[in-house]
Amino acid sequence: MEKNKKTLQKTTFESALNDLEYIADKLESGELGLDDSISEFEKGIKLANYCRLKLEEAERKIEILQKGENGEVKSKRVAVKSDTGEIEDDEELQGSLI
Repeated sequence: MEKNKKTLQKTTFESALNDLEYIADKLESGELGLDDSISEFEKGIKLANYCRLKLEEAERKIEILQKGENGEVKSKRVAVKSDTGEIEDDEELQGSLI
């Protein structure tokens, strides 16, 4: 069990997503027996949870904190260039990436 956890931590989001799609295809094919289906389903759940956590982490990283008029800190979503993944320039933004 500990080995699987360490292996998953070294996995990229893209790799985990590909593995999850592969498992889904295998399960949908109906060719696996019950025990193999359950085993693959368990792997899929772990991969899905990992992907969800990575997406949440990425979402937090791209939020930029900006002070409001009353001094409170509020998060502001930013536009990201789809071709490069860079944050689009916005002179109103202040703060740092989380």
